[in-house]
Amino acid sequence: MNFRWCVPRRFAAAMLAVAVGLTIFSLHATQANAAEAGIDGEHIYAGISYEGDTSLDRCEWVLPESMHQLGVRAGLTIRYFNGMTWTLYNCERNGESRLVWLPDISEETAAESTRDVVRDRVPQLLHHFSPAPHKGIVKTPTWFWVHPALWRPVSVTARVPTPRGIVTMTTTATPSSLEFHPGDGMGDVADCDGPGLSWSPLLPSFVESDCTYEYAIPSAQQQGGVFRARLDVVWSITWRTNVGGSGRLPDLRLGAPYGIRVRELQAVILR
Repeated sequence: MNFRWCVPRRFAAAMLAVAVGLTIFSLHATQANAAEAGIDGEHIYAGISYEGDTSLDRCEWVLPESMHQLGVRAGLTIRYFNGMTWTLYNCERNGESRLVWLPDISEETAAESTRDVVRDRVPQLLHHFSPAPHKGIVKTPTWFWVHPALWRPVSVTARVPTPRGIVTMTTTATPSSLEFHPGDGMGDVADCDGPGLSWSPLLPSFVESDCTYEYAIPSAQQQGGVFRARLDVVWSITWRTNVGGSGRLPDLRLGAPYGIRVRELQAVILR
């Protein structure tokens, strides 16, 4: 993804091909509540960009010294846009200059906006059960797990232009645990660290998994004859910047509902 820069109208025709290719990010940035770019006359709004956009690298940021000389009316060097304060700066680079509005955005606010972007990149991990959801048995542990090869972090890096230079922020979602909501009304949630242990008939009988749940009652009296269960992967969200900042964001839970059918088997003793 690349960040879409809005340019003055007299350059619109020349940049049409570029604009078409970059419109996708504009829509994505809106969904992610990122600091979206904009335009006010001949002036550009900067904002958060992703995946290596270097449009404002190596800018020497200076406050406009003469509003009249630059064609900017006095009192219009600070604006409120997208819920943030923006200040007008002059980007001087390679003997050229242009006016750019820079957002007054904190590291925490920028990190919150990147959380939605990394959320869109987190995969829905395939869940496994043993016994299968429609073959549960009372007093028999139900194993649940995901494939360990998929248990890996997902990251996204944002670039925030500031008068002090580009601040890069890497936000990472790391799978940390599984949460199984059995739906049997007993009030317990089975959670475990890691992806769980894959069940196999070749496993010796003494091997146990931390990722299990044992139903105490059958599901026959429930609507549809099943317990309305759910299995979630819990992702921890952290962020760090190139200027030493770091922090955590609320965990992300991604999962799916399941209808768990649990039967009660009666033992028959023969004499």
